[in-house]
Amino acid sequence: MNILQVQNLNYKNILKDISFDLEENSFNVLLGKTGSGKTTIVKCIIGFLQYQGRIIYNNEFINTKNIKEIIKNIGVLTDFNTLSSGTVFDNLINKLLNLKYKEIKAKKQIYEISNKLQIDKILYKNISELTSTQKKVASFALSIIHNPKLLIIDDSFDEIDNQTRQIIINYLKKMKDCAILFITTNEEDILISDNILIINNGKIVEIGKTKELLNEEKKFTKNNIKMPFMVDLSNKLISYGLIQNVVLNIDSMVDSIWK
Repeated sequence: MNILQVQNLNYKNILKDISFDLEENSFNVLLGKTGSGKTTIVKCIIGFLQYQGRIIYNNEFINTKNIKEIIKNIGVLTDFNTLSSGTVFDNLINKLLNLKYKEIKAKKQIYEISNKLQIDKILYKNISELTSTQKKVASFALSIIHNPKLLIIDDSFDEIDNQTRQIIINYLKKMKDCAILFITTNEEDILISDNILIINNGKIVEIGKTKELLNEEKKFTKNNIKMPFMVDLSNKLISYGLIQNVVLNIDSMVDSIWK
């Protein structure tokens, strides 16, 4: 079943007849160069822009009357979706209380999330005291604290350290009962996805299962997108007869070569 359907989406001269579906519990990467229209799609979905076309969330058409209620059920992490003043805890509990959570349940959920994301030490710090990395992981916590059925991330996490980025990525991989739309310019992010959508000049030019599209390098190169390092390495090793299939994980690669 589809949790999100985007049908014939147009916005000025930026988006041109965009259509795609996101299945429940799927991890989807929307990949494209800067200026290709990725963020504009997000702004349309969450009601920041008036567009032509139709967007359906959980079998309900999104319109100006219901967008405020619908967006409460969606997790959103973007550069323009910022934290409020106060502490990290204040931000998290205020969101849950606004969604009618009981305080005991809300606090339990906050402590569980902070433990998994390793933000216990900053939970009671004011937002103004946080580093850019701490603000980013706190924003991520805010986007998932209510267990959304759809999570939209328009951020490649370029400004945060690798350890924190890996904590977030590992959490995303383990998320259940949630469809993820991860918007990025980084081709390496493809490797954690189930499906890939490639956008170029405001048009969706390729949609497909990740493992299938990664076997068709021309579909990336014609849109000026590099293949992920592990895929490039796999193809070279296949040509030398060292492995038989594309391997996306470094540990699996070592096992394949040395078995």
